[in-house]
Amino acid sequence: MGGACVKERLKLLSRAMQAGMVAVVMAGLITGNFTWIPAALLSLFVSEVPSLLRRDLRLVLPIELNFWIVLALFFHVVAGFSGFYDRVPGWDHITHVLSASLVAALGFVLVVSIDKYVDSIYLPRPFLAFFIVMFTMAFGVVWELLEFGNDQLTGSRLQYSLSDSMIDMMFDAFGGTIVATAGAHYLTHTSPERFVESLQLDHARERVTKLVERRRGMS
Repeated sequence: MGGACVKERLKLLSRAMQAGMVAVVMAGLITGNFTWIPAALLSLFVSEVPSLLRRDLRLVLPIELNFWIVLALFFHVVAGFSGFYDRVPGWDHITHVLSASLVAALGFVLVVSIDKYVDSIYLPRPFLAFFIVMFTMAFGVVWELLEFGNDQLTGSRLQYSLSDSMIDMMFDAFGGTIVATAGAHYLTHTSPERFVESLQLDHARERVTKLVERRRGMS
């Protein structure tokens, strides 16, 4: 009963934050401030991806992960539109921890699924945690390169300095380490098989196979 109540609250909070991102789009159109409209629209789409996966592929991500996806996007878009990145000290570091922990959580789902379905691959728990941190750091490096490229091409100031970029990556590592530690602890209390079963990946695989076969039949 309590678990169902928590899940329902998380769903309501997610919808409220999505409404906030819609408000950013509307406010940008009304005020002529178009800077954050593309990011808001893209974030809205990404926040709906778990629902699309559930509907089309029967893939069920944990409600907590769905909520974390929306939370990270909401903090980035609404705070960016409101100028928090410039006015609130350390806001950039908060969003980096949130984003890094989200990437790490997705990496956790990916690597546990690989460990379950690929017989030739065995990942000891310590290495699994190490992989999640490295996966998160790699994503952070790509992000910093994209920011650097955007600054060079458009003259924006996404990167303030070398030290700012290094601090961002330290917070990326912090977020990844939190999830890696929590994930390793979680797997000591449940099996990868049970976790993968909760995602209903077998149903998703069957659905994808049917869709591929249908496309082949149409061609």
